[in-house]
Amino acid sequence: MASGVVLIRLGLVAALCLSGVSRAEPVSPWLAVARVTTEEDGALLERVRGQSSDLPVELRAMPGPTLEGSPQSQWRSIVELAGVHHARAVLWFQRSGPEVRIHFAQPASRHLFVRTARLEGAPGALEWSAGAEAVALVVRSALRAVEAGRPLGEVVEAPPPVREDLPLPPELWAMPPAAEDDTPLRWQVLVGGMAVLDGYSSSGHQGLWIGSGWEFRPVRVRFHVLAGLGESLADGRTRVQLDQYAAGLWVDTPLLDTETFRWGLGAGVGALVFSRTTESQFKRIQAARPSLTPAMLVGPEMSLRWRFSRRVGVEAFLGADAVMGRPLLGYSEDGNFVMRNEGWGVRPRGVLALVVMP
Repeated sequence: MASGVVLIRLGLVAALCLSGVSRAEPVSPWLAVARVTTEEDGALLERVRGQSSDLPVELRAMPGPTLEGSPQSQWRSIVELAGVHHARAVLWFQRSGPEVRIHFAQPASRHLFVRTARLEGAPGALEWSAGAEAVALVVRSALRAVEAGRPLGEVVEAPPPVREDLPLPPELWAMPPAAEDDTPLRWQVLVGGMAVLDGYSSSGHQGLWIGSGWEFRPVRVRFHVLAGLGESLADGRTRVQLDQYAAGLWVDTPLLDTETFRWGLGAGVGALVFSRTTESQFKRIQAARPSLTPAMLVGPEMSLRWRFSRRVGVEAFLGADAVMGRPLLGYSEDGNFVMRNEGWGVRPRGVLALVVMP
């Protein structure tokens, strides 16, 4: 009988020891991060740690800027911060005068718990210490609720995902809006072809047209040169090779200027040089010596530009140039001048050019 009582007592002692060991097994703590912006935030976090020392939670300070912006942008920052550190909760404080707002977020359940406490004075003062204890108790309640699986606060609506646009290749870049183009002066280079009805032949005069200029907002100043193809003028008695070279300065102002199209109106003045070489095809006609004839041209011009990318476009020009001092081609017979080619005093001109704006 005595031995049975001893065995019962030993069994009870063993059961108590095993239950004590099982209760003494440590519980793995979970992580909560706190955004610390000021020294006062750090002091408040220490108070929270003191009040929550009996809870299985690790409070880790994360120094950084305040969480500002729209509620959706703030929530994205909270989710990113919790995801980086694998935290179950995010805590931060927001001071406004004698009050401090306590924010406690649980990203997994999208709960946000906000409370306000009165906090007067500076850290270390008696009135501040009383307010800090109130703040610590609020955070402790939120931590216990998370531990129990009953988070406090309101459910935050999930923000829409941030759209990430893929970069476009340079050939598809669009020109920025005119309001964002704050460059006061833009340099440009123009290369194209020009055709002029000059009256010396039915096909007119063609050549390579090169220009360069500076475009301000209200006005554009452009300098251009023309290296023309020679015209061969034959009438059975003589053959005249007529070459033309021109250079001038043109100014125009936009009547319409959008991010894609520019319509301008202007005028210009320039110098024109005629190079003439004559070949006789009749024995009784004596050809004149080669000569150069300078002339002056002036007239209005209209332009239309289409920009199909940020720095490249196509521009067309239409003008009418009055030529003063053009050569008159003819024969001298018995002391009298007989006209052969007079040329036009006003010459229609068209240009099509590629525009590059570095």
